[in-house]
Amino acid sequence: MAQAVNPEGLARAQNPGKVSRMESMIKPGLPSAPFAFAIFVSSALALTACKEKVPGASGSSASESQAAGLTVPSKPPVEGELVITARLMEIPGAFPANELYNYAYVMKYKVLKVIQGTYADSEILVGHYNPRLAREEIKDEQDAKVGGNVKSFQVGDAHYLVLSPLDGVFTGAVEDDYFKDKRPRYWALWAEKAQ
Repeated sequence: MAQAVNPEGLARAQNPGKVSRMESMIKPGLPSAPFAFAIFVSSALALTACKEKVPGASGSSASESQAAGLTVPSKPPVEGELVITARLMEIPGAFPANELYNYAYVMKYKVLKVIQGTYADSEILVGHYNPRLAREEIKDEQDAKVGGNVKSFQVGDAHYLVLSPLDGVFTGAVEDDYFKDKRPRYWALWAEKAQ
């Protein structure tokens, strides 16, 4: 069986008095560079794991009830893939009249805090069903897929959102002016005005 050859070890064997460049940087009594790197990586992974909230974990804590300085429910009122607080940044145009057809309208939010699930971007695109109506006024085939206390959508408002991928929930018309934006679209299962 062939044994791996370390080029620096081979050079040291041929010139026993010569110290390699890496060896000259290590001070006596300190761990070797590979060992120190392994400790650094292990520590970073441990810190990252401690910061992440396990999806589906129960119980309430101060961090769950105060997300980004906003008062939010300690437990999502409905099940979704992602639970966040976000500030409505942009409504790209006028909402079509509801008399014409039912639709989801995509709006842009700034993510304030991810409460449950994983989302790394600072902005998110969210589709709201028939946004001219208050969430509580929706009483049609989408009633079970839409909830919350939002009465109207205003740029600058902060919302507590329970989201799922839009294409997995809604197959109807989608008003989406962000056609150049390749980020996924989410469906708002729950939209609550955060205080």
